[in-house]
Amino acid sequence: MTINTNINALVAGNAYAAAAVDYAQASQRISTQLRVNSAKDDPVGIGMASALKAKIASYAKAADNINSGITALNTAGTALTNIQTVLSAMKVLATSSAGSTSSTTLASNQASFATYLTSIDSIANTAYYNGKSLLNGNTPTLKVQSGINAGDTTTLTFANSLSSALGTGNPLALTSLGSSTTALASGDLVINGYTVGASLSTDDTTSYASNSGSAIAKVVAINRITSSSNVVAVAGATDVAGAAQSTSGTGTAGTITINGTAISVTLAAANDYATNRAAMVTAINLNTGTTGVTAVDNGSSARGVSLTATDGRNITVAFDGTNLTSTNTGVATAGTYAGTYTLRALDQSSIAITSNVGGTLANADLALGTYTGNVAQFSTKNLGAITTAPTALSAGDLTLNGYSIGATYTSDDTASDTTAASSTKATSGIALAAAINRQTTTTGVSAKVNSNVVTGTGFSAAAVSTIYLNGQSITANLTTSSTIADVVSVINTKTGLTGVTATNNGSGVTLTASDGRNISIGTNAGVGTSIGVSGMSSTSTTAALATTYVAPVTLYASNTFTVASGTNGNTNFKALGFREGTYGGAASAVKLSGLNISTAQGGTNAITTINDAINMVSANQALVGALTNVMGYQTTTSTNMTTVSTKAYGDIMNYNLAAETTALAVAQTKQNGAMAMLAQANVSQDLVTYLLKKYIN
Repeated sequence: MTINTNINALVAGNAYAAAAVDYAQASQRISTQLRVNSAKDDPVGIGMASALKAKIASYAKAADNINSGITALNTAGTALTNIQTVLSAMKVLATSSAGSTSSTTLASNQASFATYLTSIDSIANTAYYNGKSLLNGNTPTLKVQSGINAGDTTTLTFANSLSSALGTGNPLALTSLGSSTTALASGDLVINGYTVGASLSTDDTTSYASNSGSAIAKVVAINRITSSSNVVAVAGATDVAGAAQSTSGTGTAGTITINGTAISVTLAAANDYATNRAAMVTAINLNTGTTGVTAVDNGSSARGVSLTATDGRNITVAFDGTNLTSTNTGVATAGTYAGTYTLRALDQSSIAITSNVGGTLANADLALGTYTGNVAQFSTKNLGAITTAPTALSAGDLTLNGYSIGATYTSDDTASDTTAASSTKATSGIALAAAINRQTTTTGVSAKVNSNVVTGTGFSAAAVSTIYLNGQSITANLTTSSTIADVVSVINTKTGLTGVTATNNGSGVTLTASDGRNISIGTNAGVGTSIGVSGMSSTSTTAALATTYVAPVTLYASNTFTVASGTNGNTNFKALGFREGTYGGAASAVKLSGLNISTAQGGTNAITTINDAINMVSANQALVGALTNVMGYQTTTSTNMTTVSTKAYGDIMNYNLAAETTALAVAQTKQNGAMAMLAQANVSQDLVTYLLKKYIN
């Protein structure tokens, strides 16, 4: 027996202390209902639980943010619905005006229309969220923190819905070719049946030369009759393609004059062509402020240096002819070059382009035909009367939107007759359109051949025994007593073979090949006036020598497009009837705030613009709806993540009632047992002490 140490008491005491710890822990967990009450309970779990707790709180705030975003969207959506209601009422008024002849009704409609415009602006300005209007352009976007991490944001977009923003925006248009600097004479151009008057030099105070023939002056002339034609014109840019470089510089200072400004440049003989082009571009662009013209190096000696005037003024070029020439500068040959202009119907309807008898449509840089509204388009230059085979498109002659167009194929034209030396299938409008359309999927530009129309004038009856038309020798038997009607009758007897129809235009004969085939015409006497086709060559005395007319081609696309020469340079490019530039450019936009329905035509014009405004608001409503759905999905995600995170947090932190009550009972039992054993151990030690005292005494 160990006397000095009560081992049993020590063991019992330790057991009691351990049981007391277990009891305290179980008691604390049951009291707090938490498994982890301090870091010592679960050193790893406490960190994870803290992160989860922050995540849960963040998801709750993100949900609040999302709900605020949905509120903003609902505000905008309600306002847009109200605007749509107003637009519907405005369309009713415009329709009423379009069909009204009553001045009282028209005035009343306009008064109501103005009130509706004010209403739209009021709705847009008062669609408030947090003190900011969502629909007047001041709050184009709102960023919502829709997640709990940096970058977890959603951008809400709100479109300007004021009357000054709703309507027709930048419609595509018909663009002139930009070739002629000849002034318009009254009757040269007829738009939608209305004659355009002369273009005047006083209408253009910007061009240096040929002011009356500039795009600027022609635009003014066209816009003088807008109230009748319902077509508005806007000046575009003037683009002048470069020239091929074939000679070096002289090493002596020379002068190029652009729009009256003399520019001195020295081109060294030792320099390569690229260095000389760069010198020209630098010198010209240093004077842009004076000339209004900028220069661009096209990157090859074949294409030279292009010139541009963005305001549509004419560009006049001259050289000293000794040290500076077109061939060593790469700038186009001396002359005056015209700009382009666009035409757009105010109601976005089609535009009919014609010319009065005796008028020269070429002066307008437009081709005969009817052009669809809101489509980017232009027609190639009418090549006029041709007596020798014209240039055919080769690979490297033409690029559209930067993509090269391949050569024309003879097989593409199954209609044109080639009896005349001046008529080949590969040079026809039919073949040219086919070549362009082979690349449409790449360029985005399509082509269609125009009807081939030859408008003859100046009929003078004469003896004609034979008319040669598209390889057919037609017995005419015309005399000095014959009439235009007689000529028309003779030609139309062979329409089935020639593909050409003749009509009496009052001054001569108009020949039309509606499929765009070449038209080759001649007479045994070679006198065009004898059949009312004054432009025919006097050498056209046989079928083989007939004068040929080639149909222009209209290029069109759903976006503006660029036309430029290819690697072959500009010679063939121009001969084919093309001019460098960007076509189909948009005219000025028309918005609700600019409408006036106090006239029937104003009502008609307004209908299209209001329809566009309705479509714009519909698109804005669709966007708001889509964003609302997105925010709804994010709300669901936030809620689900909160649930998942809360469960994960609970798995770490929450106590197990059954386990802890069991642990408490076990600890209590252990404490009781330890206490009993401690008491017993102490009793045993007292007995030893008693015996020692008895026997020692």
